[in-house]
Amino acid sequence: MAAGRLRACGVWAAVLAAGCSGASGPAGTGAANAARAYGEALVRRDWRAAYAALHPDIRARCGPEEFARRADHYRRGLGFEPDEVRVRACEERGAEAVAHVLLVGKGRTFREALTLRRAGDDWGVVLPPRFGRPRQ
Repeated sequence: MAAGRLRACGVWAAVLAAGCSGASGPAGTGAANAARAYGEALVRRDWRAAYAALHPDIRARCGPEEFARRADHYRRGLGFEPDEVRVRACEERGAEAVAHVLLVGKGRTFREALTLRRAGDDWGVVLPPRFGRPRQ
């Protein structure tokens, strides 16, 4: 009886691991990697790398200094210091994608949905209009 339960637990563990690995779905075209790179740059406070991960249309409307100020305000608004980024899922639909990201640190998490858009062969993050701006 105990061996049967152990075997059943092993089967469930394998099923859950396969479902979380992403191996069951088709490979993406890079949107998840772009979202991860952007999130990791935010965690490191590497504003230059985070800015480079933005879609060119966003960079055209927001210079690097303004982005750095807004990104710093965004980080302070989290209320904790994240030290890890996890991309939970990334849904690509043609030239657009939404990445569901967790910023994790010291037992706290912050959920974020990043919009990405293709720029040639690459993906760029599209900032929401209120990104890093004080609440009114």
